[in-house]
Amino acid sequence: MVHTFGIPPRGGHLNSTQTMDYKAFSAFLDEDASYQASLKNHQELWSGVRSAEVEVRGALRRVTRLMLAVDVVRQQQFKHEDISEEQDKMLEELTTDNSETWYYQYDQAADDVEEAAVAACAMVVEKRAKVTAKKTEAQEHATYLNYAREQAREAFQKQQEEAKASA
Repeated sequence: MVHTFGIPPRGGHLNSTQTMDYKAFSAFLDEDASYQASLKNHQELWSGVRSAEVEVRGALRRVTRLMLAVDVVRQQQFKHEDISEEQDKMLEELTTDNSETWYYQYDQAADDVEEAAVAACAMVVEKRAKVTAKKTEAQEHATYLNYAREQAREAFQKQQEEAKASA
């Protein structure tokens, strides 16, 4: 006896003794409304998973851009640390604010961008949870798709047997 380790033979079920015309069965599935509805729903669920994964990647990229912005703003901020008195006067003449004011403006701007980055991270977590939920739903739906396929297989085999009996 050949041990199959619980894997059904190629007929699709454990007691498969008859051979099936898979090309004809595939054509039958193409015409079976119940199976096609289940297949369409299954495909839409997985499409939703892929779309949600794209949203996660977009949200992650946003976090990256915000962190780059923090770095740029901090670089500008530190340029105002050690400037000469002459540069400070020129800056105040051109902008009405001295280097100390600009230093703190950049400091606050960097803090604001960091807060936005933290919020964006929370969005990533939220979107990732949606992906997980959508994947679970799609994986659970596979059971329904398999059931619809099995029902169609039984209907196909019954149709084949009736065709043989009438021939």
